[in-house]
Parts: sequence; C-alpha cells; structure tokens
Amino acid sequence: MTTFYCVRHGKTEFNLNKTFQGGGIDSPLLAEGRAGATLVGNHLKAVPFKKVFVSPQKRAQDTAQLILNQHSQSLKLETIDDLREMGFGSWDGQPESNYHHETEFQHLVHQPHLYDPSHFGGETFAAMIQRGKLVFQRIAKEHPEDDILIVSHGLFLQTLLKDLQGIPLSEIRQGSFLDNTSVTTVISSDEGQTLTIDTWNDTSFIP
Repeated sequence: MTTFYCVRHGKTEFNLNKTFQGGGIDSPLLAEGRAGATLVGNHLKAVPFKKVFVSPQKRAQDTAQLILNQHSQSLKLETIDDLREMGFGSWDGQPESNYHHETEFQHLVHQPHLYDPSHFGGETFAAMIQRGKLVFQRIAKEHPEDDILIVSHGLFLQTLLKDLQGIPLSEIRQGSFLDNTSVTTVISSDEGQTLTIDTWNDTSFIP
C-alpha cells in the first residue's frame, strides 16, 4: 500500500493577517512557521520516504526543505504544479474581511457545492479536486508500496482528502480544518482511487 504523509505548509504572514493566499500568490513563513516545519522534520525523520513531492509555491517549498533538513535520508524535492493551492483570482492578496458580505465568500466557507468564483477569476472546487486526484492516483500507481511525503496547502489537502473518502462536496468544509505544519497520514491500497485516513491534522509533536 501507498502511505501519504500530507503536510500543510508553515504559518505565513498572510495566514496571520487573514489574507487570501491561494494558488497565485505567496507570503513569507513566519518564525513560528519555520519552527513548526523543523518540528515536523524531527517528527518524521525516521520515515523511509521514497519520494518528496511539493507544491511550486514558495511557502510550501520552504517548509519542505526545512523538513528535509532534519531527515536521516538524503532526499530531493520534486515539484508538482498541481499540488498548488486553490486559485482565488482577484481575491488573492486581499483581506478576507473585504468579502465577508459577498455571497460567494459565504458559499466558499459554508456551502462549497454552491461556490461559483467565475466572476473574479477563481478556481472551482471541482477543478481543484480533479487535478489533485490525478496527482495522488499517479503517485500511488507508481509507488504502490512506498512512503510518500506531500507538502502542500490547507484548503487543497482538506478538500481532496475528504473527497477521496467519498465525502460529498456539500460537507467538505465541515469538521476540523488542517492546521499549519500538521501531518495527515492517508493510506491507499487501490492506486489512489480511495484513501483511508490514518491520522488527521496531527500536531501532537508541536509544544
């Protein structure tokens, strides 16, 4: 079986300031985010990863490198563009509070099955899920017995992993969100067609 260790990037300035930080923008890791990534590295340093796949966005790249700096193996980052965060179009880089009154913001947060970002150039949940599924399925098919490290983004990972468990889109935003530098472990024995959650949003290694 393939075991995916899915890590959300470290906390950034935009996370702190509640600014939209989607697939088209970046902000630096805070000291807290860098420290969290190092703790992830210590937590996972004995896992015999076969591959490390990471989003092209700098906050994920920096997080992944800090994790690998603690690892017992010599591993290299492999960038996959489709591991990037959901794109928010013209909302990217703007304070979330600017849009609290808008219908699509409410849909994004509470009713994702109704979310339509077409008028501001954003990405749909369906498009994000589709690209994510193809990535996970390809990796699982190529590495059916391996441990794989994925460093990516909160909304992307939460949405995709819940979808692959068969949870309907209308319920994907329910329950706990993925914290920065959390580890979610998922297992697939059918080439990524379905995933079984082993651990969800584990931050037990962070003081």
